Amino acid sequence: MDDDEIVRRALRRMIKSLSFDPVEFATGETFLSALSENTFSCALIDLHMPGLNGVDVMARMRRDGYNVPVIIITGGDVPKMRERCLKAGAADYLVKPVERETVSDMIRLLVQ
Repeated sequence: MDDDEIVRRALRRMIKSLSFDPVEFATGETFLSALSENTFSCALIDLHMPGLNGVDVMARMRRDGYNVPVIIITGGDVPKMRERCLKAGAADYLVKPVERETVSDMIRLLVQ
């Protein structure tokens, strides 16, 4: 999930090339509303989005009982944010541009 359509498209293509079936969302709110109707193996969530940010999305997921593994991605890394995201329950924290191999390895690890 990313608010930038170009980034979403690039991530979708990358994940599809790894033989997964990606579903994309432009906002945290639309992703959260889809959780009750879908099963997701993992989620790549942009940290900085309008409305709910990545940490907010993870908090609501956990509050509502959804244990989908989350990889936080960000183009604006700031001090201590990695630790904050991992403490909030993220499986990993990646800085854009993300490397295909890194994303592939993490997704495969999470969906085993």
